[in-house]
Amino acid sequence: MKKAIVYFFATLLFAACGAPQGDSQSAALYHKLDSLIACHDDIVATKEQQIASLFHGLHGVELTAEQEYDINLRLYDEYLAFRFDSAFHYINRNMQSALAAADPERRAVSAIRMAHILSVSGIFNNARLLLDSIEPLQLTTATRVAYYNQWAELNLYRSEMAQYTPYFMQYIDSAQHYRQLLLEIADKASFEYKANHASYTCEQGDVEGAIRQFEQYLPSLQQGDRRYSIVASTLAYFHWKNNNPRQQEHYLLLSAISDLRGAILENNALRELAAILMERGDYERAYRYLSRASNDAQQYGSRLRSMQVARLTPFISKAYDTERSLAQERTIRLLIILTVIALLLAGFIIFTIWLLYKRRSANQKIHEMNKELTNHNQVMQAVNDQMRLLNAEMKEANRIKDEYIGRFLELCSSLIHRGEERMKQLNRLARDHKLDTLYAELKNNGPISSGIRMFHQNFDTAFLNIYPNFISEVNRLLTTDNQFVLLDNSTKLTTELRVLALIRLGITDNQKIAEILRSSITTIYTYRSKLKAKAVQKETFEEDIRKIASY
Repeated sequence: MKKAIVYFFATLLFAACGAPQGDSQSAALYHKLDSLIACHDDIVATKEQQIASLFHGLHGVELTAEQEYDINLRLYDEYLAFRFDSAFHYINRNMQSALAAADPERRAVSAIRMAHILSVSGIFNNARLLLDSIEPLQLTTATRVAYYNQWAELNLYRSEMAQYTPYFMQYIDSAQHYRQLLLEIADKASFEYKANHASYTCEQGDVEGAIRQFEQYLPSLQQGDRRYSIVASTLAYFHWKNNNPRQQEHYLLLSAISDLRGAILENNALRELAAILMERGDYERAYRYLSRASNDAQQYGSRLRSMQVARLTPFISKAYDTERSLAQERTIRLLIILTVIALLLAGFIIFTIWLLYKRRSANQKIHEMNKELTNHNQVMQAVNDQMRLLNAEMKEANRIKDEYIGRFLELCSSLIHRGEERMKQLNRLARDHKLDTLYAELKNNGPISSGIRMFHQNFDTAFLNIYPNFISEVNRLLTTDNQFVLLDNSTKLTTELRVLALIRLGITDNQKIAEILRSSITTIYTYRSKLKAKAVQKETFEEDIRKIASY
């Protein structure tokens, strides 16, 4: 099977380069035919398996005489166009059976089939004696149709062997006689009637009418069926008589394709195609087709087909050998030319190598210089990257410095002013000896709370001015359910966000954070633990906070 597949793809190239001249339809048919020839062994093996399965179904079964007779007919039909000796064996068993001896009808049915096998094998005299032994008027209509059809077929095969002799038309006339007898009694819808009517019409001189009949009938048959092959092959003969070689070739292709698909080894179309291809000059394909036809004839056991193939073989073989000799001469001349070209090319290559050697030394120096420049550029790039990083850090530090210096100068000034005002108020109360009021004011934490609120307000405003996207960036580091609510134009941070803000400013010690936010160390530790637990990446959360950009 693998060999067949390889050959199939090889035929694709052959079809593209050396397909027979003609329209695309013919090229496609030749391609299909070549593919089937490549798979011929597989198709034959499948046919043999089908017949073997029939034998397997009969193993161990006791058959009556009638059942055995019918099985022999069925096996005969299977081997009819596949194996001559097997078909002969099973129909001969029926000829010798007790049923045939006792029943003239059964004997006639078997004798007609035996005559067909003998006819296709070229044993014409024995086939004629068998048919002469039958009394047609005692037969049923169906058997008599087969009887006349076999007489017509026998004379047709005899005419093939008598071509270019005075006996040719004698056999054709005899075939026409039996066709006429058949047409008088056969069912007009039957294959026998249609096949004989078209052939009779053709031999009567109405070739166009015969072609019309078969071209209308052919689509109703299935490719791979022996009847399809017969009708297509006969249509090719009609077109040959009508001097239309293109259509003749077309229907020979269809017939050959059908033969190969149906494993029909008793065939005629491949041999006729080989003759056409030989006249065209396609000797390689003609030789291949004739070889296939010869092998089929040998496998089938048909002397008639083998003799017909043998007539063409010397001519095609001689033409094929001549073509091969010419191809060899052309190949030798081409090799001489290629050798001269190769020597010139070798000299050119040697000269080119010498030039490349000289160029290589120059390129090596250039490469070393480029390598030094590359290293220098890499160092400069690293320096530039470091400079950009330092500039960014300096820029951020300057923004923080500018923002916080202004804010906290203002805060300090405000707190000093408030301290002075409070001292004045306390001095007045002491001077006026309002000790109860003085004591109440000293216990009042309101000014301190107000100062803390002012500190927080200034811290929040300054920090958000430096890091305007701080809250959204923190949310990006937290899980969805634990993110801070982001309000438009918000200038206030929660205690948790202030803890994160101080971490972003580089203050990571809990003691320092607690002092700045006026909270206990435990509170600050708790805030940091809870925030880390809410983070997407818990291990790197505070490190990610320190990487939030200011702009």
